[in-house]
Amino acid sequence: MQTVAALESATRGGASIVDRQPRRSTEALAREREVGTEHSHPPGVERLNYTRGNRQEFDVSSILRLEAIRNLIQSMTRPLRVAMVHYRDAAIAGGSLRVGETIANNLDPEHVSAEFVFAYGEPGPVADRTNLECHFIRARGPKDFTVWAHARDLFAKLQPDIIHFQEGVVWLRTALTRTPAKKIVHIHGRYSSFQSPDQTARKKIRVALDARLSRTYLKSMDAQICINHATRNWLLDVGWISKTKSRVIYNAIDVDRFALLMPRQDARARLGLPRGAPLLGMICRLVWEKGCSDFLSIIERLPERWHGVICGDGPLRDQLHRECEQRGIASRIHFLGSLDDVRPVYAAIDAYAFVSRYDAFGLTAAEAMAARVPVFGIEREGDYGEPEYPLIRPNIASMVKCDRDHKVDQAVQEIARRIAHFGEHPEIRVNSIELAHAWIENCFSASIQAEAMTRVYHEILGKNRSSPQSLAQFYDAQRAAAERIIDRLGERQAVAATA
Repeated sequence: MQTVAALESATRGGASIVDRQPRRSTEALAREREVGTEHSHPPGVERLNYTRGNRQEFDVSSILRLEAIRNLIQSMTRPLRVAMVHYRDAAIAGGSLRVGETIANNLDPEHVSAEFVFAYGEPGPVADRTNLECHFIRARGPKDFTVWAHARDLFAKLQPDIIHFQEGVVWLRTALTRTPAKKIVHIHGRYSSFQSPDQTARKKIRVALDARLSRTYLKSMDAQICINHATRNWLLDVGWISKTKSRVIYNAIDVDRFALLMPRQDARARLGLPRGAPLLGMICRLVWEKGCSDFLSIIERLPERWHGVICGDGPLRDQLHRECEQRGIASRIHFLGSLDDVRPVYAAIDAYAFVSRYDAFGLTAAEAMAARVPVFGIEREGDYGEPEYPLIRPNIASMVKCDRDHKVDQAVQEIARRIAHFGEHPEIRVNSIELAHAWIENCFSASIQAEAMTRVYHEILGKNRSSPQSLAQFYDAQRAAAERIIDRLGERQAVAATA
């Protein structure tokens, strides 16, 4: 610290170095002139006359070097600046918006200063909740070339060290070509592997073109952040990302936001849900891969007193309404649309259904467990159970494995049976609810994700040495600590059960 202080003091003003030169009196200078011993003016040294009457010398190149050192010290000690880029500030954006919000809001401001940049639209739920700066480009589409210059001006003003793309805003990445900030992209799952089987030929062509564009977009980045090893390995296999530039950082949630929910009856009144019926809930975008039709099948097989709650919107909304009519369960299904705040939904429901045909992480399942809502689901294609760092464990959620499409009806029947049994005997899930909450709190809390992300930010800027191995060790330590907590909690539950 003394060295830093000395350098800053030495470079604070142009005369500070000069003031440290040996002073010679006016009489001494006069004698030197008389005898011809006055110091010559060597190359690279300037002589300055000050009003106090004496003449001083200083080395300009030394001053410039010290100024460069001072700037380097300042860049090393100030927080690095990150611009978190999203499509728009709207709940319909889905999980990627919540991921970016969770990261930015939980970074340590002493090390990382984050701001949000939204390509489209107006302020929404993130701007309402955050204390961070939010900027809105308000583009009308990717071909709105009039905003490209505006976007470059905005980022020139922000001067971020890193631009973190949470979503594929390809035109913005193109507009920022040759700007100095490092660009990284967050990859939220495998691309286009799980699509509706009834796609039209035109849709398939569009998917293929999007895939080529996505590959170019990902490879243009300085780093790629994958949310699990399965996603990273899949993208490495198809050649879309680089082994040296890609890292795995698991998703997380702000557990504290789900710690204190409103009373159940208040939540139901707010959402217009029946007060006395047991409710099975589902929060997702209404698309084929989320298994919405299977959710309706579960409700159809449950006792009539059970109702279903669907929070979200998407292209299948009208189709699902028609399907409810065909199944004769329209009066038992409640569509809430997209909500800026989903916590009242978790407060209102008795159980959560996780029935995705493919899910890279299972963000809503993690939120349900953090809210102490029991999770029932169908285990199919998905990366939420990868052995390195699983979200779903056997003792924290009731999952029915289904590895073939022709076994879906059987899985739906079994999960409906389990939910109905839980409705009659809710005490059977008390222990697993507490184990699930402890697992999420100690493995998937926002502080863990923020720490891992900070390490990668510094690595990208060359401020420390990180690697896939060091991140793996970090997560191994988190998992080991969480498993010790789970084991102790399980032992206490076993003792209490036999008391």
